[in-house]
Amino acid sequence: MRIAYIAADRGTPVFGSKGASVHIRAMSTALARQGHELVLYVAQRGSGEAELPAEVIEVAPGLDDADIPAGGEARRRFKERRARTTAAAIAARLLQDHSRQPFALIYERYALFSRAGVDAGAALGIPCVVEVNAPLIEEQLTHRQLLDRALAESIRTAVFSHADHLLPVSDAVLDYCLQHGADPDRVSVVENGIDAALFNPQVPPITLEALSGKQVIGFSGSLKPWHGLEHLLNSFRTIASGHPERHLLIVGDGPLRGWIEGYAAGAGLADQISVTGWVPLEQVPAYLRRMDIAVAPYPPSDDFYFSPLKLYEYLGCGIAVVASRIGQIATSLRDGQDALLVRPGDEQQLAEALMRLCNRPELRQRLANAAAVTGAQRTWDNNARRLLSITHALTAVRGAI
Repeated sequence: MRIAYIAADRGTPVFGSKGASVHIRAMSTALARQGHELVLYVAQRGSGEAELPAEVIEVAPGLDDADIPAGGEARRRFKERRARTTAAAIAARLLQDHSRQPFALIYERYALFSRAGVDAGAALGIPCVVEVNAPLIEEQLTHRQLLDRALAESIRTAVFSHADHLLPVSDAVLDYCLQHGADPDRVSVVENGIDAALFNPQVPPITLEALSGKQVIGFSGSLKPWHGLEHLLNSFRTIASGHPERHLLIVGDGPLRGWIEGYAAGAGLADQISVTGWVPLEQVPAYLRRMDIAVAPYPPSDDFYFSPLKLYEYLGCGIAVVASRIGQIATSLRDGQDALLVRPGDEQQLAEALMRLCNRPELRQRLANAAAVTGAQRTWDNNARRLLSITHALTAVRGAI
């Protein structure tokens, strides 16, 4: 099957290091592994290096970064106009390419100002499936700026109501889709996944002198406030007292790195806390495999809609996990079976769970074994199979009409 994959958000370069970029490459690779031909139509190719068994076409509508106004409202207005123009150009290019070599499916990653997939699918009479990762309008309003909100909302309604099927990544995003025009019969939750060839218990752990002989508690991800790192550090401080063998390994980089290093120095834990900085994706599994316990310490939130990649990576590598009981985590994992789940932001409960695992190697091993089984089921290959199953059903319905 020939598949057109649309990624119309310039903020998500295909060859980039963001989790969203990893997601695009991983899903594309999983589909290609199953024998399908992919053409990616993207707003931003990116400058990173990664192998991708697909043709990647960057669609640039003639508005590049050199044209962006200096700042303020004019800058935001330019970016929104460019996003709309890019989406329209992607749809036009897809239609042009289809006339030469037809596509059987359009798969789009929902973007703020794009209805390229549903428009092209309607024009061509082929299914369009849209992956929905977040409430983008609300994110934009909260963290950045959105000038043409009315247009963004009308595009969201068009995409959610006219796509042949929607694939939200969590139950919270499912609810969001249903609130904004989606038909319940055309929505299926498909959580994020991992590349099982990369994240698995057979990966040799990295050897680091600072970790020699240590019991390692770890975190992997961007160092940003919504990951609950303050709670993790406070809980680790509690269990590290009188236990120099316990070490906190933080794999990643971000705006909180300086604060973390300052906290470690101020708490007298500089020898017991390590921050690696940014690590290439292909090297992350070796760091994870060196952890005895991996933590996803998300803080309290009324709108936790994520399907956390880090969690599936922990599980895939077969590590005992402690995670906040929140959002999709609470429904995806069973407390005491796949992981230990704690109240978000409850530093005492988090410290107690970490202490319990530190002191009970048999419990650590049991949870690690269960994590490996669960992680092996949460793969991009399985997600690709789910997409194809939905596509075959859509095609059968179209053929019967």
